[in-house]
Amino acid sequence: MNPYVTTGLAGAMALVALPLTAETWNFTLVAGHPPITRGVSALSTHFIPEINKRLEPMGHSINWTEAYAGAVADVNGVLEAVESGIAEFGYVPHLFEGDKLPLEQITYVTPFGTADLVKLMEVVDKLHDEIPALDESWADHNQMVLAPVGIDTYHFVTNFPIESAADIDGRKIGTAGLALNWLKDTGAIPVAGALPSFYNSMSTGLYDGVMTFESVVAPYKFYEVAPYITKINFGAQYASALTVNLDIWNDLPAEVQQVIQEVADEYRDIAAESYDEGGAASLAKAEAEGAMISELSDEARAEYAAKLPNFAREWAEKLDAQGKPGTETLEAYMRLAREAGIEFARDWTAE
Repeated sequence: MNPYVTTGLAGAMALVALPLTAETWNFTLVAGHPPITRGVSALSTHFIPEINKRLEPMGHSINWTEAYAGAVADVNGVLEAVESGIAEFGYVPHLFEGDKLPLEQITYVTPFGTADLVKLMEVVDKLHDEIPALDESWADHNQMVLAPVGIDTYHFVTNFPIESAADIDGRKIGTAGLALNWLKDTGAIPVAGALPSFYNSMSTGLYDGVMTFESVVAPYKFYEVAPYITKINFGAQYASALTVNLDIWNDLPAEVQQVIQEVADEYRDIAAESYDEGGAASLAKAEAEGAMISELSDEARAEYAAKLPNFAREWAEKLDAQGKPGTETLEAYMRLAREAGIEFARDWTAE
């Protein structure tokens, strides 16, 4: 074959492969949490650089502004920042948005499931595919979910030892969002809070301890003010989501949307794996620094779960009354979880 013909064909194909007009965008990605939070750090280490790498051969580019640790919006303001267009992308901790995104609280009303965060995020993705109302609720706030983001399993971190559920009676326990339900009928005094404030709240005596996830114990040095870590395994949780402003998304070329979504899918699993790995490392460091770690038996865990009111059913029925698919979401989630091999210490669909 004539080499000049080959070169000409290759050149023509290369021109076809590239966009007719290369574009550059300026995007801001916000998070209320600091980069020591693993879901945020994975944005810097994978999501952003991988998108840039894959867009380069297309001729496109994105200039990113990373605004973390409340630089633009705190944990309660990221949803609104993306909705309004102040930021194009956001790490939205929807566990603080129970009123605006009630269906997304599904794992927080069904505790005592799996500690396998990767598996849980796969279930959440399937749930979004099955229940359109989940995505519609985000669209009501002018954004869409690129990736669900979970956190590793919750335990007690306290300034007193816990040998049984009875030991938390009368104690002030801080936690966030609907996890406050996990203290109902236990005798404990639930106090609403957020991760960035937990340390000071315990050091000043506002809390006697917190319910929080493993991977933050060492980075936030909670063991300095609450040296007793009691592993009860409330389960990994679907707590946040990486989202994009819908107006921005709809204006992007299809090939750019495809790249962003593919990288977001990878980010979902990378963040989940990072949380899982970080949980073990966090507890090991805390123990090396003097924390005392104990673990409640399976029997004590099941007894604790059985003692709680069925707030999952209450949550579902309340949403049903508002015209939202609460019961449908609850039953679909529990079915998908079981199909994935997840076992619960309690059947939250039971009456």
